[in-house]
Formats: sequence, C-alpha cells, structure tokens
Amino acid sequence: MANHHDMDIFSHFTAAELKQLAQAKRYFERLQCDSELATAVSHRSVTDGQLARLRKIGVMFELAELPSDSDNQHNMALYIFAASKNVEEKLDEVVKQFADKYPLLKIWGRYLALMYQKHFGGADGKKEPTASSNAAFDAWRKRRIAATKSELGFFGSQIDHPAFAYELSEGCSVGCWFCSFATDKLSAVFDYDTGRDEALRILGHCIDMFGKEIAGNALPYYRTEPHDNPDYIEFLQDFEKKTGEVLCTSTAVCGDIAWIRRLLAYYQREDKTYHWPRLSILSLAMMDKVHDAFTPDELLSIELLVQSKDHFRPKVTGGRILAEHDGLRDSEHFFDKRNVGMVPQGSIACVSGFDINLASRSVMLFSPCYVSAKWPYGFRVFALEKYEDAEHFPQVLNNIIERCMPLSPPGERKIKFRDDIVFRPTEEGFDLATPNQLHHFKGKQKCEPLGELINEGDHTYDQLVAHLVQRHKKNPIILRMAIQQLFNDGFLDEVDYGD
Repeated sequence: MANHHDMDIFSHFTAAELKQLAQAKRYFERLQCDSELATAVSHRSVTDGQLARLRKIGVMFELAELPSDSDNQHNMALYIFAASKNVEEKLDEVVKQFADKYPLLKIWGRYLALMYQKHFGGADGKKEPTASSNAAFDAWRKRRIAATKSELGFFGSQIDHPAFAYELSEGCSVGCWFCSFATDKLSAVFDYDTGRDEALRILGHCIDMFGKEIAGNALPYYRTEPHDNPDYIEFLQDFEKKTGEVLCTSTAVCGDIAWIRRLLAYYQREDKTYHWPRLSILSLAMMDKVHDAFTPDELLSIELLVQSKDHFRPKVTGGRILAEHDGLRDSEHFFDKRNVGMVPQGSIACVSGFDINLASRSVMLFSPCYVSAKWPYGFRVFALEKYEDAEHFPQVLNNIIERCMPLSPPGERKIKFRDDIVFRPTEEGFDLATPNQLHHFKGKQKCEPLGELINEGDHTYDQLVAHLVQRHKKNPIILRMAIQQLFNDGFLDEVDYGD
C-alpha cells in the first residue's frame, strides 16, 4: 500500500551506527531462522564453523557485544520488548542498567522504537479515512473500518484499510503452508504486453469514480504472488505515473535473486529509500541464499519475515490452517471466559474495498473480519462480479455500489447484527460481544426491545420499526436514529445486500 506512515528512520543514526545496525539486524535474522545457532549462542558454545558463517554474511562484530547467555536472555527480552513498543522509560532500573552495558543493543533498541513509531505512531484509531468522490462508498468504508476495529481489536486499529487491490494473476505458484487465504494454484497470468491499455483504462476509471488519492490507496496484489507476473514491476511503474503512489511489495519468491535486485532498484532511489520489498523467508536455505547474495547494508531497509514452520511467530489460523476457535462465538465463553489480551490476531486481511483481478476480469467487494468457519480466509465478501472489458468495468462497480452500499438500512431487508456478534440482554439495555470487545448499550426503555428484535433477525427494517412504534409506543424518530447509529457504527449485517 502507499506509505502513509512514511518516515526516514535511518536519519536518526550516524554512518558508523548504520553499519553496526545493519550487522545487528542480520544477526537477529539469522538467530530467528537458524535454531542450532540460536541454541549455541544461548549456551556460549558457538562453533568455529558457525562463527565463520556469520562472518561470511557480514556479521563482523564480536558476539560478546550483544548479551547472549541464558542468564541474560530474560533482561534482553524485556529490553527488546519495551524498545519495540517505544516504552523503555517504563523498564525497571536493573534492566536499564543492563542494557547500558551493551551499546550495540541500545542501537538496536532505538531502531525498534523508530520502526514501531513508523508503523503504529499514526494509528491511534481517531483518524478519519481518506474521502473519495463517492459518498456511498465512503459511508460503506467507514462502517467496515468501524466493524473491523470492533471485531479485531488492537489488530484492527493498526490496519490502513487500502481501498483497492489489483491482482495481476489468478492463483499462486508458491502455495505457502500457512496461507490464510488458501489461494488456489496458479491458473492464469495477466498478459501486460497485450493488456496494458486495459489495465490503465481500468485504473483511470477508478480515479474518475473515486479520486486519485483513493484509487492510489491500494495493493498491487492480495491473494496472489507478485513474482508470478513477469511484468509486475512495469505495472508498479505505470501505477506510480498514473497516481503518484509507490505501492508496497511482499514476496515469498526470494530465491530469484535477479528479481529481488530489480525490486530493490525500484524502491531504493537516490532521493528516497522505501522500506520495500518485504521478503517472506520460508526456510533456512532461503535465508542462506538471500544473505549470501546481499550485504547487510543492502538489506538494511528491507524486512526479512521468517515464516518457517518452527518459528515462534503465531500464524492466523485461517485458510490452510483453519482451526476451531475454542468457543469464541459461544455466548458462555464470550461473557464468562473471555481474556481480551489473549485473543489471537484473527485475520491477515487489510483491504476494505474492491479486489480487481485483471487476469480473471473479476471484482470482489470485501473487508477484514475474524476467521471463522463461515469466513475461513479472514474477510467478508459482499459482492463478486465479472466484467467483460474496460468499458464494462465502471458499470459493474456502479451496480455493486447501488446494491451493496445504501446510506441507511434497506426497508425490505431483514435487519440483524453482524455475524461475529453475540447478543446479551442486561438490566440497563443490552451488550454486544465480539472476539475482541464488549459494547454496552444502555437505556432500557429504548434498547431492550430493539436489541432483542434485531438479534432475532426475522424482521425487516420496516417491520421492526412498525412493531416497536405500534406495540411498544416508541418514538419513531428516536427509534430510526438509534438504528441508524448502529448501522453507521458497523454493528449491523450487510452481507446479503449484494444478493
């Protein structure tokens, strides 16, 4: 996506510190992927061969410059965690004094703090999404962002919510074991040589319909692998010329060194360095190949995301590793056994808008949600349509907007709560629980019958209003305002609006 939280973190370091930082980054990358080395370091039993391997990939500092043995690992872990969350000032004095003994560790801590600020500093949950030139789409997207924050909690608050994803192939050639999207095998690749004009015309339609800023707030892939299209970088260049935005790239094809070098050449410019591409490292052998091909300095700004099976990072249990969620949608577990701090991430999805597949000529309207049996890929699908060509494309988008993006709940549609929500009546009104949050609605006279009827899910909007006005003598104006607020805040189900 575009670099909305872009900042030059490396300007905070001297040239000498950057050299040290690049080596420290490589060292920690190696420890994450090489369990034998990590064990040897913790036991102070690094072999000559292991040390020679580190030297070969550019780690030249003495290992004693970073704490390593098991006695120090606890303090080191405390310091790194605090530094990565930019809360070093809250550390115990013993831990601070410990870190002061290791200047290289302090450099690493400064880097982690700046990275945290870069990624999360602007994501305080109060920022309004960028407005487009389409009021219905803006209102829909605001509802989806509110729903994501409610459902995914902390993780939902860190999502940028790009409005578009552009796919240049259908399926994926890699088939990562952990893929939360469980993408099918590669079946088609968009021919950019013959289809470039169509791609640019479709992008032009998105700009005309929503504005350049929203059309440029995008991903150049989503459920596909960028490397599968040989003209992927040409698409990035054309997209930048058309919108002014530099899009991100994440790839799991890291063994193609020539491809990685081309990506680096696109992102690392004389006037500015972008922190892309992100490289998903699937094995130690892949890490070896990348480390052997590039110096620590060359990959200083590049994230190497270790994705091996034995890595400690938890995976979202969706797609290929879909699992039961221990009653997260069972009311007893919601209200009696929930531990908000322990709820897992729930989804890797981030787009709230349109996924446009140029290879299959399809358009999907979707947004992030918590992985479930109903939504095993971590996103809700509101519409899925095909377009015939670039001329037909805007008609398809307009049809989706008309069907799926009302400004108020349609009178003839059944009104019900979002499918992740568990309803519970209370003495003062009702509560709505999601996998991550508990929302309270108070005012018994107004809330009690309204919440119960919406939870039943058997009444259309018009029927519900008529019932509450006639049988419960509710003020229709206040009643409609209350329902509209629930709608605006993303609590009501909108999936069937596209039917």
